[in-house]
Amino acid sequence: MPVRLSHLAQDRRTCTLRVGDETVTITYRPGGVTPELEDQLREYTADQRGGAAMVALLAHCLVEWDVLDEDGEPLAPTAENLRRLPTVFLVRVAQAITDDLRPNLQSAGASGAGS
Repeated sequence: MPVRLSHLAQDRRTCTLRVGDETVTITYRPGGVTPELEDQLREYTADQRGGAAMVALLAHCLVEWDVLDEDGEPLAPTAENLRRLPTVFLVRVAQAITDDLRPNLQSAGASGAGS
């Protein structure tokens, strides 16, 4: 059966990230990471704007997370809010997403198939 482009964009995945003694649950769209976005990220990186690259990436693919503001209210993962967060935290969120997208190499190597 054919796959519609809209179905690719609706796919959601969830992963977690340890931050000190706390855990952040992240829901993101794997389809949000596209070659077009990668080109934009390369431009930011070439201009030494790593924080801007993280904001662009995360604003494009984050759907929700359980990060709270100082009043205990949910902090929406919008570009505006992401710009206010430490770059080191944004990098860790991006790394958690990247790690979640990778195939499980350990289980792939443990298959019983011989050469």
